[in-house]
Amino acid sequence: MKTYFKYIALALLLSFGLVSCKDNENWRIIPYEPEPAAPIDGPEQLYVVGAHQGWAPDAAVIGKLYPVDAEGNYAGYAYLNGEYKCISQQNWDGPNYGAGSTEGTLSTIENAGNLTAEEGYYYLTFNIKELTYAAQLVNFGVIGDATPGGWNEDTNLVYDPADLKLKVDMTLTDGTIKFRANDEWDVPNGDFGLGDSDGKLAPKGGNISVTAGDYQIIVDLSTPDYTYELIAK
Repeated sequence: MKTYFKYIALALLLSFGLVSCKDNENWRIIPYEPEPAAPIDGPEQLYVVGAHQGWAPDAAVIGKLYPVDAEGNYAGYAYLNGEYKCISQQNWDGPNYGAGSTEGTLSTIENAGNLTAEEGYYYLTFNIKELTYAAQLVNFGVIGDATPGGWNEDTNLVYDPADLKLKVDMTLTDGTIKFRANDEWDVPNGDFGLGDSDGKLAPKGGNISVTAGDYQIIVDLSTPDYTYELIAK
């Protein structure tokens, strides 16, 4: 008998709930909205100016560093050849980031010295809050069983200042390729393979399948949307 009354009570509760929801004109489904991304406390990007591009802050083609968090960290790939600075807008109005008083530090004072780097392609990290930076040399090449050097020898990519991309013309066989820096596999920020679709690159991604032929290979690391192209010749 107790079980019988329990079922009756449950039926009444369900019936009341359905009627209540139906009769409530304000009842609605609230869609899920993800939390907004943390705001960037700084410029949208930093511009890399220096001897490598004629000290032209307003250049149409210019290397950039992009924010990676809300803590003042910026990062990006850029070609350098001698002295350089990073600036927050495409003029000298500032803030501009030059050499600090010790290695690895930055200064925003008006007469701050220039940063220096030997010629090459670099992964740059700047923190505009703590005023620190690092410049990591990452000269990239193509490697894989589809290349003349197989998995033992890289074919170097060459920087093109006209569009900030890395390029090389070469003959490939059926097989796979990847891109790595400094002829090594353990270089931080220096190992790229296939991303989530053809033409996309991802750090430590998988091998990229290719078919035999003559190609211009183009790698673009100038924005966080890393890409590659194989253009048949």
